[in-house]
Amino acid sequence: MLLALDTSTETAGIALHDGERLAESVWPAGRTQTTSVLPEIDALLARCGSSIEDVGAVAVAIGPGTFTGLRVGLSIAKGLVLARDLPVIGVPTLAIAAAPFVQAEVSVLAVLPAGRGRVVSARVPAQGRMDDPANMAFADFVAHAEVEGLLVLGELSAEQRAALTDRGVRVASAGASVRRPAVLAELAMARWAAGETDDPATLEPLYVHGVQATTKPVVDRLRRSS
Repeated sequence: MLLALDTSTETAGIALHDGERLAESVWPAGRTQTTSVLPEIDALLARCGSSIEDVGAVAVAIGPGTFTGLRVGLSIAKGLVLARDLPVIGVPTLAIAAAPFVQAEVSVLAVLPAGRGRVVSARVPAQGRMDDPANMAFADFVAHAEVEGLLVLGELSAEQRAALTDRGVRVASAGASVRRPAVLAELAMARWAAGETDDPATLEPLYVHGVQATTKPVVDRLRRSS
């Protein structure tokens, strides 16, 4: 089976996928990813009647996201795949959030918190390539979303949602905006089946500062897969 890890933000999630069945766990990890992820993996495996020996591949959300969160996810993923010589599949975090809507042919503006009143966002069209992620102040994002006229989804506070809706921007509900690790697992399972895996030695987190991504090859792979 495939184990999927998403520790991009303070909302963390893991999933197991054997090609037919899916199991997942999502929790408000805050800044506790370093201590909570491994116990959650053990608990989910136990609930599924499985063990780590049953895992044949690992998928991981590669960002954008928090510095610590992404490092935790990548470190755990690399530790597992290097120890047992397993394939690893890295999937951009905003692509995970947008996937259920894009599959329903709905273009969206996906967003993640970046701290200090800033957000990272990207336009994800139902057809075509995802835009490069951009980092901007939330006030600038509101104006950007108003011009784009797309459905906004992602981790937003109640105040941020209100600021957007007050400007006439369509915003997905909080429940619909939760990134599903099961979606990450499905995206990664499709790539694994197609033989499209990543090199654990070179797979790195995608951080976004200013207006563009800092890991260009990852963005290029994201575009080719969208």
